Amino acid sequence: MDIVAMVMERVQALPDMIISIAPKVALALLIFFLGRMIVGKLSRATERASGKVPNIDTTLSRFFGSMVLFAGTAAVIIAALSAVNINLAFLATIVASLFVALGFALQDTLSDVASGIMLLIFRPYKAGDEVVLNGEKGVVTEIGLFTTSLKTRDNIVITIGNSAAFSNTIKNFYHYNERRLDMDVGISYDADIGTAITALLSICQGDARIRSVPKPWAKVTELGDSAVNLQLRVWCDPDEYRNLKMDLPERIKHALDAASIEIPYEHNTIIPIKATQNAS
Repeated sequence: MDIVAMVMERVQALPDMIISIAPKVALALLIFFLGRMIVGKLSRATERASGKVPNIDTTLSRFFGSMVLFAGTAAVIIAALSAVNINLAFLATIVASLFVALGFALQDTLSDVASGIMLLIFRPYKAGDEVVLNGEKGVVTEIGLFTTSLKTRDNIVITIGNSAAFSNTIKNFYHYNERRLDMDVGISYDADIGTAITALLSICQGDARIRSVPKPWAKVTELGDSAVNLQLRVWCDPDEYRNLKMDLPERIKHALDAASIEIPYEHNTIIPIKATQNAS
């Protein structure tokens, strides 16, 4: 009977309790939804403003916007909880314990996040650059907080953890916005070197993809066993490097043929055994 009476007493007191709590709950909800709306607008404004700053790419501006959204949402939640008189010290203890537990469980993930932040700050590469990361070569399509995505020339997507990308050697082919292309060719020892060099340099004339500064360069680089090895060096935009590398060998062959320059190739001499025995 005492338990039934206690329950009835609590039920009867429930309307008064709801009436007393309702204003606080309404205030907390108002703070949360209004604050969330304001934080969302601040986040988008931060992303737009940082995107207009020189040398800040889309990924970094999105990161700044996300940080404003995260910090602002946390502040709004704390303000809403304070409105209903929740013990924030106790809540902070629980949250801190959860973060410690998650920190041990997600060490590799947190390492990727930390590396992602470092990549976004120091920016050794950006979206659109062709790079080699952790031994994988491709064009950067996205730099996230956890991973970097590459697209290979044969249309394969490679996803690399940011910690693996940041902690290993990074080779960026687009950093200086120009690349040097070296083309090697061997000519006969009987050929005129000056004529061959003139023929190599002639293919550079009129090609808008090849830069005039630095000037195209052609020299003898090695005296091989069966050929005099020449090298043609040209400078171009990184986007044109692959196309030039595919085009120049055919044009070099035509230019040397037109100049009557022989490109030697390997010959094998066959000596019959019988002839050798007769000679002895």
